[in-house]
Amino acid sequence: MLTIAYDEDMAVIDDIKTILGNTQDSQHTKTEALGKVLIVEDEPILREMYQDKFVHEGFVVVTAENGKVGLEKTLSEKPDVIILDLMMPVMDGKVMLQKLREYPEFKKLPVMILTNAGEVENIRETQRYDNAREFLIKSNVTVDEVVKRTKFWLPTAKIK
Repeated sequence: MLTIAYDEDMAVIDDIKTILGNTQDSQHTKTEALGKVLIVEDEPILREMYQDKFVHEGFVVVTAENGKVGLEKTLSEKPDVIILDLMMPVMDGKVMLQKLREYPEFKKLPVMILTNAGEVENIRETQRYDNAREFLIKSNVTVDEVVKRTKFWLPTAKIK
């Protein structure tokens, strides 16, 4: 887990945005969104980093800080793709994915696991619940690669 205080994390993100010339509101979306992505990540700095990148790429973004909130937001927001961390407080990603697959309308919803928990058992467990589409290790992929993989899976969200 990151140990930097939340306020310091947000200040760093704001500094990076200023340097990159991206000071627009991260909730701003383009007229025609590519799709809606739900990012379920407990680390605020990572959640915001992915949110900013996906918004910049033309997605509508919904975020959740744990699996319980992620499941609630899935039911209410009906995202096209979910990016799901495994190790989180309150409800972890494995439990969220298992509960999500109990709903018939979400049996085929593309879920991409993005985690540092790359043990073989974690991969097997997530595949049992009607398959996570991807199992990505955070340290092995860039934000751009996550967006690219999300765009790849987006068309399958329309197939029910």
